[in-house]
Amino acid sequence: MTINLNGLGIDYGVILPEIIVVITAIVVLGLDLVIPVGRRNWLAALALIGLVGAIVASLPLWGQNRPAFADTVVGDDLAVFFNILLLSVSILTILLSPRFLRALDINYGEYYVLVLGATAGMMLLAAATSLMTIFLGIELLSICLYVLSGFARTAVRSQESAMKYLLLGGFATGFLLYGMALIYGATGATTLRGIAAFTGAAGNNAAGNVLLLLGIGFLAVGLAFKASAAPFHMWTPDVYEGAPTIVTTFMSVATKSAAFAAIGRVFIATFPSIAARWYFPLAIIAIFSLFIGNLVAITEDNLKRMLAYSGIAHAGYIFLGILPGTSQGFAATLFYIASYSVMNFGAFAVLTTLGAAGEETADISYWRGLFYRRPFLATVMTIFMLSLAGIPPTVGFFAKLFIFQSLVSAQIWLPLAIAIIMTVVSFYYYLRVVVAMITVPEEGLVKPARPGFSTSTVLAVAAVATIGLGIFPATVLGWATHAASLHF
Repeated sequence: MTINLNGLGIDYGVILPEIIVVITAIVVLGLDLVIPVGRRNWLAALALIGLVGAIVASLPLWGQNRPAFADTVVGDDLAVFFNILLLSVSILTILLSPRFLRALDINYGEYYVLVLGATAGMMLLAAATSLMTIFLGIELLSICLYVLSGFARTAVRSQESAMKYLLLGGFATGFLLYGMALIYGATGATTLRGIAAFTGAAGNNAAGNVLLLLGIGFLAVGLAFKASAAPFHMWTPDVYEGAPTIVTTFMSVATKSAAFAAIGRVFIATFPSIAARWYFPLAIIAIFSLFIGNLVAITEDNLKRMLAYSGIAHAGYIFLGILPGTSQGFAATLFYIASYSVMNFGAFAVLTTLGAAGEETADISYWRGLFYRRPFLATVMTIFMLSLAGIPPTVGFFAKLFIFQSLVSAQIWLPLAIAIIMTVVSFYYYLRVVVAMITVPEEGLVKPARPGFSTSTVLAVAAVATIGLGIFPATVLGWATHAASLHF
């Protein structure tokens, strides 16, 4: 019996970035068995080399559209856009990690293996053009994040957050798989190209196919869970609060980014012919996220939980860019994701830096007078808070502006009005942090440890990018526009 592999489209160049990350993870895992405990920084350095190598391997795929492995993955502008974004977030996370891990006495080599594994899963999700590879990418990143959430082994809250994330994540995976099964049953295809051909063909009446519509609904639930969008957000505040802060820093932006890469491919590229059917459910998710995220964040005194609800609200803004179902809207979504990654990563990085001294920094009362104790940290935190609020000239202002422009072009008025109102509401809890930092400090507050060179560099890069992309947004918007031009 002869097996013909010619039709599979084997092209290892398409998945070379993922291969490099996975090989790096395996090498780090092996070296962890032999290097001395005091030399674990070598593992971080090796992880950084692998991540940089993956970025280099991603660049040749820009401007191409190379489906591979029986049309289950693709090398295109969208995959490259998210590869560079996710790899950059991972690099910054690795740079922050050694100091924080030593402070909490959890400096184990498997941490870097798990970060690399989660990154590989996110990259696979961004390049996936099949229901099966979407599932594989989600499960790979999820399993690694479950373990990372409970990485502080002696902390009860960390173990609790991992358990909640695991149980709710498994529940969401059930929705995801059931939706995929229904879509396959309705269309007879598992690749997004095959599903798009079925829904776009005349006479199939895809808009009236109940099996297909139910499958899309269940699939949306699973993806909205990963994006921390309401009403599938229940895990987010508890996991963000309980997980080690460096893990929260990583997952708060990377997971959301990868989830929206898949959402864009599924809804905008695969189901454009039945956009009227999925518009209303996604609009409800966006509106719920805006309301719940912004209104509950006002009541939170715990900064990690406040930023968790802030992330839920920002998921709502990102969903707004999906609603028009156009390249302009998706380009605005991609720009927003890049902007959110920079400013939210920076905000959590400040929390990580202060927490590296073993201090309890989550309560907002701790931040009183930070300008007088650590002016650099307070200054960059102010930049990130203003950007998250959408105040010019930060990148957060243009991120919201481009989303709003896409809604105006598509004449989607109600979600636009709600988004504008909720943006004004969000000023309260973001500026509350800034006011606390400039308030005259109380007596006896402990000074946190001075940040190291790598930590200061990460914070400075994030702050400069937050301002620089706000002053010169055209370059990243141009990349986002190219990446948003999806087609099968």
